[in-house]
Amino acid sequence: MKEIYFVIRNSDGDTTVHAYDKEHLLHDIEAGEYGNVLGELPEDPDTNYWGDGVLIIKGKMIVPKAEQVITKYSIE
Repeated sequence: MKEIYFVIRNSDGDTTVHAYDKEHLLHDIEAGEYGNVLGELPEDPDTNYWGDGVLIIKGKMIVPKAEQVITKYSIE
């Protein structure tokens, strides 16, 4: 299974998230597609204040699954 990298950036007030495999991400980085790659999670979560910074996260996307929980009571 290929590792996935998520690139989060803001441009003109619009936040975008793109998923890449390692090869394509490195290609775009080397091509100068991104400005400042942030080294840590910014204190301000609002991407409008990141300037030209982009955040790259390695991982996988998950979807929470609902679980049904039933409480059963008994008495003597």
